[in-house]
Order: sequence, then C-alpha cells, then structure tokens
Amino acid sequence: MHTLEALQTDHSLTLVTLERPNIRSLNEYFRTDVRQLNIQLAGHLGGKLREVAGHRLLRLQAALLGRYARQHEDEFDLLVSTKNEFGLTPPTVQYIHSPQFASADPGIDRVSLPRQVYDRVCSELASIDTPTLQSATLLANSEWTAGAVAEAYGVTAHTLYPPVDTTKFPSCPWDDREPGFLTVGRIGPSKRILQNINIVAALRDRGHDVHLHIVGPTTDGDYCEKVKARAAKLEFVSVEGAVSSERLTELIATHRYGIHGRPYEHFGIVVAEFVAGGAIPFAPNSGGQREILHEDSRLLYESQADAVEKIDRVLSEPSLQADIRHTFENTEFPFSREQFKQRMATVVNEALKR
Repeated sequence: MHTLEALQTDHSLTLVTLERPNIRSLNEYFRTDVRQLNIQLAGHLGGKLREVAGHRLLRLQAALLGRYARQHEDEFDLLVSTKNEFGLTPPTVQYIHSPQFASADPGIDRVSLPRQVYDRVCSELASIDTPTLQSATLLANSEWTAGAVAEAYGVTAHTLYPPVDTTKFPSCPWDDREPGFLTVGRIGPSKRILQNINIVAALRDRGHDVHLHIVGPTTDGDYCEKVKARAAKLEFVSVEGAVSSERLTELIATHRYGIHGRPYEHFGIVVAEFVAGGAIPFAPNSGGQREILHEDSRLLYESQADAVEKIDRVLSEPSLQADIRHTFENTEFPFSREQFKQRMATVVNEALKR
C-alpha cells in the first residue's frame, strides 16, 4: 500500500494480485491514500488456491503469481514486486522480505520429505534465474535479509527498512503506563506465543506484577486453541485476538513492555512499533530485529531461560529502563513511512531510466 501510494502520482499503476483487495479498508488500516489503481487478477488457478488455502501454501501461491506476472510482463514498462523475488525479465524492482524460493531459512524446519518435494515444485514453477536476479534492482527489509539474499543467490540487495508509522503513537509518560507486556503477531507456532506466556509467568513467580496481552489474528487453529486454553487458566493473560489499528496503537502507547517470540524474524515491524510507541521490547537474538534494537544485549535473548533472566534484570532496575528509553528517544528512526516512500519512488524512477 505504501509503494502504491508512493508511485501513484507519477505513474499509471496496475496491481497484479491473487485476490481482489478492499482498497478502502486497507487505506483505513494502513493510513494510506491509494486512489488511482487498476486491479488485474492473476489467473484462475492461483486465485482459486488463494481462496481455498488462505494463509497456507503461500510459497505455491507466490510461484503461481510470479508465473502469471512473467506471462504478462510485456504489458508494462516496469514490474515492481513487493512479494519477494520472482523470475522476471529486467528491468524490475523486487522488495525481499525473505528469499521465498531459496532452500534455506533458519526460522523454518524443512527437513521432512513432503516439505522438500513441495519446495522443489514451487521453485520449479518460480523459475528463479540467478543471472536475471543480478540484473534486477533488489531491495531487502533489513541488513540481515540482505545477507540471506546474498547467501541464497550470490546477489546484492540494498537495505530499505519497511514503512513504520512512527508518528501515530500518542505520548504517554512512563509512570502512567501499565506495567505489562504485549505480544503482537499471528497466533501461530512460529511466533512462540506459548513461550511468551511461560516467560511472563516466570517473571510473576519472581515477584513482578506484570500481565500479558496477546494480540493478533489466528492462522493456526490448533495452536490458537492451545494458547486460549492456557490463557484461560491464568488471570494475568488476555487473548485480544485481531484488533483495529486504533486499538493496537492504544495498547502499545499505554504499556511499558513488548515481547517478541519469533527467532530469525526478517525485520520485525512490531518490534519497531514497540520502539516507536515508547515501550521497551525484548526479542530473540537473531534476524533483522537485532538491528532495530541496536544489538543491545539487554534486550536480546537466546532462550526462554535467558529471556527470564534478562527481563528480570531490566524490570528490577529502574535506572536500566531509563537508560534504554533514553537511548531510543535520542535515536533517529531509520524506518519511517516517508523514508520508505521517497526511496521507493527514487529506485523505481532510476529503474525506468535504465
């Protein structure tokens, strides 16, 4: 949405997608103003798969989307991907959140034979050609992701941090904030929500009067039921589920701490939002989230036990909290919406000139 908003004034835009989006609703949620836009649905098969699978089989959905785009690329002056890498004829601009057709992702277990077969089929459909990628303009959402792209394909991607609305959070004094934690993201196994509950429970056992709000949509029914069942037994855990942008902004602005559970997060927008909203976030010591937190060892943990020890120390020492907050308050954010849109517009115009 931010890419479309950045380009709509100077270019005629067509969004090639598997499902017809509700632009009005997306504008409201992301606080964008996308207006002039053509929608082109990417074939029957990919759209049907999207309708049936939803947020499952995303790699296969992406492969079908890329295949359609490749078949229709002559209709456009430039293709811009905001859905990772595709085998498209240059010039292209491709924004990579994670190299989706690479064989290695340390955040996901792919050792099973069915998963290997699935990955191979998706890669064959995607037809990623390294020399073609070398001729594309590649952007990555973090230095860590840029390194993953280089390792996967031997090509260079330049870092462009995602657009984070750093101005939407109201100022709330530290003493007026609730001494509780937020965990935000899809309620699925990759986000390690149950581990976050365990961490907060252990902190309470150490005498800290803290609570936990779990915010995010359900993408894994069984796991979500486990989370709800565990939360029902603990009076200090609230499962908020999917909430409006306004409610999420309010929660971040009125709580002191955030806890993120997913290791090898490619960027970690919610971690950036915690920082922008004045909360102190804690996250696994891996992935792009380390860049957001300036590789601060006080905020980055290696395991559940390490998280309990480090968070316990920060919660026990107000001077540490003040120092961490002071550091964030005096650091210019490298991931604002305006920075993203200006850079994306410049990159697209340069690609068109070539």
